[in-house]
Amino acid sequence: MNPTPPIPIPFPSLLDNSQVPSWLSALLTEKFYNACIIHEYMKKNEKNVFCLDCREGICPHCLINHPSHRLLKIRRYVYHDVIRLRDADKLMDCAQVQSYTTNSAKVVFLNQRPQSRPPKVSGRLCLTCDRNLHESSLFCSISCKVNSF
Repeated sequence: MNPTPPIPIPFPSLLDNSQVPSWLSALLTEKFYNACIIHEYMKKNEKNVFCLDCREGICPHCLINHPSHRLLKIRRYVYHDVIRLRDADKLMDCAQVQSYTTNSAKVVFLNQRPQSRPPKVSGRLCLTCDRNLHESSLFCSISCKVNSF
């Protein structure tokens, strides 16, 4: 029997990090695309799936141990972890988070990315890390939105 789907996170009502669900905290701190320790000698052993129920990153070989769990595919875009916007929207409110298109799918970054140059003075900046954004966005990543409250 599948557990009930998670309740979307209304970010604007978050007052502090103690109200952030444990699975979201685990997602934002997990290191993806590292070798799975359990399957370290197998091919294609990079952790690129997040199990929301176990709150951990897993590799494709681990999927057999999570048959009825809620899973989230982690992808890479410009060497950083992203998730598809349509998947993220099922779990949380991603309004005002900058999205990008890759392989014809909209994605959002999990964590803020390092900046090589100072932000431009004109235009909109991420409210958390001052990264340049498109006009309609307030945050560059999910973690920046979480950390802003």
